[in-house]
Amino acid sequence: MVKLKRYVRLLSLLVILTIAFTACGKNPKENSVKTTTVNEDVTPTVTDGASATDAAKEPTETTTKSTDSSDNPPPIKILYSAGLCGIPLHLAKQLQFYEAEGLVEGVDYEYLTSSTPGVEMLTTGQADVTFGLIAAMLAPLDNGLEAKTVLGIHTGCIQILAGKDTGITDVAGLKGKKIGVTQLASSAHIVTQRALADVGIGSTAENMEVEFVVYSKDDIPIALKNGAVDAIAIGDPQATILINEGDAVSLFDSATSDLLKDEYCCSLWVRNETLEKYPEQVAKVTRAIQKTSAWIDQNVDLAAQIQLDNEWLVGDLAIDQQILKNYKYLPSVSGVEEALTRNILDMKELGLIKEDTNAEELAKNGFYRLPGVPDNITETIEAPIDPTTQLKTE
Repeated sequence: MVKLKRYVRLLSLLVILTIAFTACGKNPKENSVKTTTVNEDVTPTVTDGASATDAAKEPTETTTKSTDSSDNPPPIKILYSAGLCGIPLHLAKQLQFYEAEGLVEGVDYEYLTSSTPGVEMLTTGQADVTFGLIAAMLAPLDNGLEAKTVLGIHTGCIQILAGKDTGITDVAGLKGKKIGVTQLASSAHIVTQRALADVGIGSTAENMEVEFVVYSKDDIPIALKNGAVDAIAIGDPQATILINEGDAVSLFDSATSDLLKDEYCCSLWVRNETLEKYPEQVAKVTRAIQKTSAWIDQNVDLAAQIQLDNEWLVGDLAIDQQILKNYKYLPSVSGVEEALTRNILDMKELGLIKEDTNAEELAKNGFYRLPGVPDNITETIEAPIDPTTQLKTE
């Protein structure tokens, strides 16, 4: 483990080394931050990267065309991963919500997955649309990422857990303790900083009252179990599994805590160039995912079973159903605008975005309201095909 003396510089450098064009614009400052790296070969998830680019022109209400710019536009490339949270992307395809919007697979849209971080896939044009954690996209936005969020998908995702034998029962008990994270500047790290700030515990370069320790995704549960750290911040289903097995106590759950329970954690992101050139196609893709999300909220148990039966991920059905019931899959356009703004203002306060960044302007530039996409869905949604036909038969 290596104690770090320059928090902001490491925050930038770690992400740069992890992703080709990561956030790097903040001026480093001398500080007494205690941050330890246990495994320096940490591999980020698709949504935990940070990057900068000058790749595409930013669309605005006046520059975005009302019709697609080509008679034969290329397919919208939709990036997906195997995470439980990404279930709307999985089921939108499985239940033919895209086809219900008049889209044809291979002609109007196509799916792809990659070990390359989602931010990099957007920047290089390898993907047009991705599903991402809002907090993890803010450093890239601060450094020029040419993409916007268009739809909030759901709340939840992150928990802070204490070891079962630590005696820690709430976030306030973390002062002076070691907290494991899988990556600095990740959503779990940022959520933890926001939760600490809410109870008056410093976690900034100027006032560091905890010690963050970086572990790989596989090693972080072990670190908690053997007492190498007092607490960890991780996402589900790992968090719920540790709790169910009696190895951890939940101190903070972003799905249920008063601080974040109504804030969207995950949202849909689209390249600016794609928004500018193909707004109608993007709107159809967005509506399909929006309707799928609402259907999932109305049919959680069945949705989880379809996701597993069709091998979109490997997991335990009962645990997946338990977790999804804590999330709110109530997709919203205005909701993601509010969540984006709140995240950026909090990160500005924590010193996690550049000092000369105008937070309000960054929030404005990171959001786009697509014509033809409703703000919310309140009615009952029917799947375009019989969902039970997508279950495995014995």
